[in-house]
Amino acid sequence: MHTILVTNPKGGAGKTTLATNLAAWLAGRRQKVGLQDLDRQQSATQWLKRRPELFPTITRVTRDEDRNALRGLELDWLVVDSPAGLHGEELRDAVRRADLLLVPVAPSAFDIDVTRDFLALIAEYKAVRKGELPVGLVGNRIDARTLSAQELEEFLAASGFPLVAHLRDAQAYVHCARDGISVFELPRSRAEQDWDQWRPLTRWISRQLKH
Repeated sequence: MHTILVTNPKGGAGKTTLATNLAAWLAGRRQKVGLQDLDRQQSATQWLKRRPELFPTITRVTRDEDRNALRGLELDWLVVDSPAGLHGEELRDAVRRADLLLVPVAPSAFDIDVTRDFLALIAEYKAVRKGELPVGLVGNRIDARTLSAQELEEFLAASGFPLVAHLRDAQAYVHCARDGISVFELPRSRAEQDWDQWRPLTRWISRQLKH
């Protein structure tokens, strides 16, 4: 089982949007996927409850599942939607269990400040420092015409971690959250631009697991 931890201590960075769409993309590739919702708001869990029955199945994994229970599910992938403010031993434990880290960052000065400190923290973790745990940054809710998007781009480029995707600020994600689906399950006419933006991210994930 491969575990992808979607994390950023800043609330509103887009962790749940990234986690749910990623889980649906994997499930659409005929992978057996679990989604673990560690956020107190349980937004990813509510998304799963709204998911249409005929769409590719994603298994809800509770925060209390131990290693034996996870093995019993026989998952190919576990996507973990972490809570805002994750820190200390809880953060270390979540990172220890992960095979990949994805860090979504929204374009605001507050998000950049919090993410800068967070990246400095995880850069000291042994697995990250030795290159054993890949970390990918995702610019989220991007409107390329804005100054804040330019400032975010400069920050991400200088962060020391790879920037693996830019995801636009689009109503498609709002509609998908409401309906329990992903942009990959929308008609091409509504989501082709989003599919194109996700392609560098999905390719990056595939490359890391081949190493």
